[in-house]
Amino acid sequence: MDNPSIWQTRGAAAPAFSPLKGDVEADALVIGGGMCGVLTAHELKVRGLSVVVIDAGELGQSVTAHTTAKITAQHGFIYHRLLTGAGESTARRYAAANRRGVDRLCQLAAAEGMDCDFERLDAYAYVRDKDNLPLARRETEAARELGFPAELVQQTELPFPVAGAVRFPDQGAFHPLKFLYRLIDKLSSAGVRFYPNTRALHPEGGDWKDGVVRTEGGAIRARHILCCTHFPFMDKPGWYFARVWQQRSYVLALQGAPALKGMYIGYEEEEDAYSFRPYQDLLLLGGRSHKTGHEGQEAHFDRLAQAACSFYPDAQPTLGWSAQDCMTHDRIPYIGAYKQLSDRVYVATGFNKWGMTSSMVAAELLADAVTGVENSYAPAFSPERFDPWLKGKSFIIQSADMMADYIGGYMKLPKGTAADLPRGEGRIVEHDGEKVGVYRDGDDTLYTVKPYCTHLGCPLRWNADEKSWDCPCHGSRYDVTGHIINNPAVEPLRPGRGGRVQEGEAPAL
Repeated sequence: MDNPSIWQTRGAAAPAFSPLKGDVEADALVIGGGMCGVLTAHELKVRGLSVVVIDAGELGQSVTAHTTAKITAQHGFIYHRLLTGAGESTARRYAAANRRGVDRLCQLAAAEGMDCDFERLDAYAYVRDKDNLPLARRETEAARELGFPAELVQQTELPFPVAGAVRFPDQGAFHPLKFLYRLIDKLSSAGVRFYPNTRALHPEGGDWKDGVVRTEGGAIRARHILCCTHFPFMDKPGWYFARVWQQRSYVLALQGAPALKGMYIGYEEEEDAYSFRPYQDLLLLGGRSHKTGHEGQEAHFDRLAQAACSFYPDAQPTLGWSAQDCMTHDRIPYIGAYKQLSDRVYVATGFNKWGMTSSMVAAELLADAVTGVENSYAPAFSPERFDPWLKGKSFIIQSADMMADYIGGYMKLPKGTAADLPRGEGRIVEHDGEKVGVYRDGDDTLYTVKPYCTHLGCPLRWNADEKSWDCPCHGSRYDVTGHIINNPAVEPLRPGRGGRVQEGEAPAL
């Protein structure tokens, strides 16, 4: 059960739309009503297409609502890695596309009176360990070679010394939901149709190839279908389940911390790497990343709060929330035609924690692809690329990890029973020779589920921090009743006896 973010609690009134009822037609259907989907709808509308946008939940309330909303082309320590790994051509395309993405999104946020708390900020990627200072130097040189006005500094505003930090000037940040909802209002007035709480059903037979997407409320016929759902829920063609994995990270909003003039990200391989971003009277402190479904018993918010207390003893956490991000093996998103389904279907996924800028990049690339405009950056993001990840160490590690989670989960024996389960906790128990996932709420009601992901059958793990059942293989998440929180799963968990068992009853499948 995800905690609300600062964006959901401070001044962002969602536009009201009804779910789809009946059949509709459009030039383009965008599946996903977050930042990527809405920016894509905007680009398509600018090009003169009629557009429909649907979302399985409320608009903007999934990944977009839980970001730290940095608009930056500084994506950690990536550019030296791209130059030496993916090659100069790909590195230059990636850099140029993201530089343009920052400029375009900042222009949109600053233009037309959009009150979305937009501000220009410098971005820093820092290392704390002096042994990693050469990495910061190499990253600075790589960024300069690719056209960024980067510089290496050794003094920052952070509450601890750093060995070095790579500075990108004149980046940006904003309130993502204020921006998103104002853009939705504009698009709606211009004729774009929005249908929240309208889940696209998994493509059956040739529906999507024929330009038909079915929902529980009706069918949508479109010449072009664009899947902007964070993780593509129709992921088996193209092997996206093996090419993308999901990470969770955590954020605290601190009251009383000193104001920062820049935003910061630590080197991900250092244990004490954190993210910092100012917002109004608050400081957003992020960190404690891990693969979804792993370390679920660890108190990540508590450990982040301990770090906050160490950095800023006089500050107080006012809110804490988590985010889920899709990661790729070569750290480049997949954006383009989903040819395993149809030349009329497009996909955008794997934003590697940089969803704001990547959403703008994806919107332009997808709109150009739909309208037949050649985009020089497109080859770097092509979903057709395989060699970089298939040959890479990351692919081997993640695949071995997934198999260990899958096989190990089936072999692991349940511990304890439902009878001794404390309130507010969950665990997997054995009942009548079968494993059952059980959660006990504050009223002693037990909620039971079959603890296997409906995506590919991976055994689930209990996430004590967020009171959810998480899949360690591909990142699907479910609440205690079995409803989907995060895809790629499209079907809820099967409950035991209606999903609720009163005290004194036996949980059963």
